[in-house]
Amino acid sequence: MKIIGILLLVIVGCYGLIDKCPGSDLKKVFGDCLKEYGGDKALLADWIAHKDANDEKGKCFRTCTMRDCGWFDENGKLTEEVLLRAAYVLYGGDESKIPRILEAGKKCLNSIKYDEKDICNTGENWSRCILGTCKDCGLDLAAAI
Repeated sequence: MKIIGILLLVIVGCYGLIDKCPGSDLKKVFGDCLKEYGGDKALLADWIAHKDANDEKGKCFRTCTMRDCGWFDENGKLTEEVLLRAAYVLYGGDESKIPRILEAGKKCLNSIKYDEKDICNTGENWSRCILGTCKDCGLDLAAAI
């Protein structure tokens, strides 16, 4: 019974997050953040290919995307929902990947260092951690857009 309750909470939680940056909304966020940081589509291509950001523009583009999708609170801290949001964006339609993404996300959430003066580094650190910790998870950012 306890397991059913937990699964129900996860399902309801995921359902509530679906409206925050799926498909076309994520494309809009990508476009808005590219404009905000003066980037080009190479920034997005590098992220989809799981490459580290090469410069501040790339770091800030990624952080902008995460911010606008609700991964950060107004104080620049990762939200409690970040694990479910990351799983939703990165699972590529294969629900069997979600537990591994959640596990990797928990490790990152507990190990990431916050840089309150430079939120772009915080966003990049989160991105590097989740992509690095879950290399074998089959993450698929491209499927979300």
